[in-house]
Amino acid sequence: MAHAPSPSLKSKFAASLPQHHRFTIHHLSTPPTSCPALHSAPPGQKPEKTYCESHFLTVSIAPENAGGQQVQILALETLIYTTSNLTTVFVAKADSTGYLYLLNLPRGTPSPLKTISSVFLSHLVATRQRKDRRLVVSLFARAQDQYLFPGSVENPTKHVLDDRGLVRWWCRVLGPVLQAGTTWTSSSSSSHKKKHTSAAEAYLRVPGCDVHETRSFFPPSSTTTTLTAKWHPSRDPLRHLGRSPTFPERCLIPRFPDDPKARFVDELDEELTDPPPPPSSDSRVRESPSKGNRPGRWRSVRSLEEFWELMAFRQECSSGRLVGFLWAVFTPEEESLLSSHGEPPKSPTRIAVEKKNSQDPVPALPPSIQQPSTSTTTTTPPPPLSESSSQKTTPQRMERRRRPGEKTAHYFWPPSTRGTVVLPQKHYDRATKLLLHLDYATLEVAAASTKRWVEDVGMCAERQEEGWGVDVVGEMKEENGGGGEGKEGGGVVHVLGMGMVRKKEKKKRLDEEEVEGEKAMDEAGGGMGVQMLSTGLVRKKPKIK
Repeated sequence: MAHAPSPSLKSKFAASLPQHHRFTIHHLSTPPTSCPALHSAPPGQKPEKTYCESHFLTVSIAPENAGGQQVQILALETLIYTTSNLTTVFVAKADSTGYLYLLNLPRGTPSPLKTISSVFLSHLVATRQRKDRRLVVSLFARAQDQYLFPGSVENPTKHVLDDRGLVRWWCRVLGPVLQAGTTWTSSSSSSHKKKHTSAAEAYLRVPGCDVHETRSFFPPSSTTTTLTAKWHPSRDPLRHLGRSPTFPERCLIPRFPDDPKARFVDELDEELTDPPPPPSSDSRVRESPSKGNRPGRWRSVRSLEEFWELMAFRQECSSGRLVGFLWAVFTPEEESLLSSHGEPPKSPTRIAVEKKNSQDPVPALPPSIQQPSTSTTTTTPPPPLSESSSQKTTPQRMERRRRPGEKTAHYFWPPSTRGTVVLPQKHYDRATKLLLHLDYATLEVAAASTKRWVEDVGMCAERQEEGWGVDVVGEMKEENGGGGEGKEGGGVVHVLGMGMVRKKEKKKRLDEEEVEGEKAMDEAGGGMGVQMLSTGLVRKKPKIK
């Protein structure tokens, strides 16, 4: 299923990328589908109904020195989980190939990779916020040579960040996201739009680092931003993102794919001695392991602080490399007014359910009403089928029946955030797995791999002829900073940064001192008098035998 690209996203990319440079954006996504709950069920309750949709964004360039063929330079995968209480944007994977150097960008140009990541996440945050629900961006930063592009580590031009550099890079990516997510618009109809404001807060935990060490990863703008964008080192928002902060700790920690927190939670769940729940129709759904008087809490870990202290000793967090857990939480103004104690407000559906459960059970109906006599009642035969209803079901009709709605009580799926190509989950998984079987070691094979991946996805979407990429031409003008080299001996002042010391060229002064020293030596000649080495230095008298 194909959709027209979002004009707002395309314009945001164009306004942020370098001027006159062309990029091709391929955005692939899936419809929201039912998935296992992120949080374990509290005692005596069922898991929260959760929907997930996947987004896969790739960016390609076609430089002249590559024969005009497209070469992928970036891939970013995000998963959006929605419930009736919370929207979670999880950054699953991100990787680059190292072929961005083919654009020959001037030195000092902002990195297009960081810019594209910030713009895409900002777009998802601005378009997925709900006026009475929180939204959180969550990611796990772990340095590796390659994630999505096999063989790219063999490219000598690929710059692989170390553990500290990667955590700092993601903090700088989320900096613009925090600012962009504070204002957003919602529309109840095509003609009516309303502006909203949200309070943005960022949280960072680096197991093994204290508050001062964690604060060093924050971007420079974190100290000058307004009160709507706060940064909290060595803290997490997990207790306030669940359905209730009073739930057991195991019910407050989300379980994302390939997440070390989830693996640790699974090991701690072995401490629960309750019998396993009976098998349900969906084996993926986690039923509450707590029954009766069992509170459903771990024996060894009694708080979230203890959980993070033990996480620092896990192999994935103590193998010599730092890892970072990063959250960006957006709280709408309506929610902050309704929920002063940090607990998310209740949706109308949830209020109705709780009200229904609190009421007395409805008394049973008399047997005469429950089971009417079949001898005294006659069943009206169904009306005959019309021609329109008896027609054969076509694939187009089946597609419309399976297509989810735009908004329900559990998820929000606006057209502005859908990919250029929307595929079922099965075809989406095939497309992402194909990328992991390609090769990006050299420029030639990387161009061939890019072409194969684009054509294969286009074939699944039935758009192999017209193409499904969106061309974006950068519009951001290059600013000439003060870091360039001045003329020789010109005494040009270089401003290193706001509030920093100015640095003046010393070449002219050094040359003048050297010339003065040579003149003094010439005047002294080879005589036995006093020799002046240079102005201001100690006089030296030759020894007489």
